[in-house]
Amino acid sequence: MQICQKCNVKIRGRKECCPLCQGRLKEVEGDDNPSFPILEKRKISNITFLKMCTFLFIASEIIFGAINIMTKGEFSFIGPVMLGLFVGWIDVIATMYLRNNLIKVITFEVVVAIVVDLYIDIKTGFHGWSVNWMIPMTLIGLAIATNIIAWVLKLRLDEYILYIVLDFVMALVQIIFIRNGMNTFPWPAVASIITYMILIAALIIFRFRDLKNASEKMFNI
Repeated sequence: MQICQKCNVKIRGRKECCPLCQGRLKEVEGDDNPSFPILEKRKISNITFLKMCTFLFIASEIIFGAINIMTKGEFSFIGPVMLGLFVGWIDVIATMYLRNNLIKVITFEVVVAIVVDLYIDIKTGFHGWSVNWMIPMTLIGLAIATNIIAWVLKLRLDEYILYIVLDFVMALVQIIFIRNGMNTFPWPAVASIITYMILIAALIIFRFRDLKNASEKMFNI
């Protein structure tokens, strides 16, 4: 490796003179890496990524919408596909702006998934798969995921208790589907409601002090 004593820079390879001052170079021992900083490639910013996703979403919606109009709705799958693209775009936005709160991201995506699946089930003749299985199983999975994330990240109870309450309310809403006859197989729904009731009972019994502190912090008591 060569070095210019005047400029105090290391030179890679074999040079006749310093590329900066044209002065004489001195041979030194060491690796053949230059002292000049290596510039990293510019990363795509969040705004640029969001613009790209938005453009792809709009372009896809235009294409599928045009196909649907030209075929006069002959392909029934186009509607759900367009809805799925919209949901995917919403998920990208939510993930970008809520990425520092994993529980919030998962809860938001579960709510969107429940609404979309219920809508698709109704639009396709309502076979009941959404209220019988999808919603209760998703809510049970959400309860498990919320507690695992809180345990792994060592979150305080006040940082995620609001999401547990929201999930519990969503579980109780299933009673409406059972009462109006939409849910013809209520066992999974009942199991999800029981899961959240047991979870709430466990928080009250074993973490009453934390629950009280969380309530005081939330309501500024």
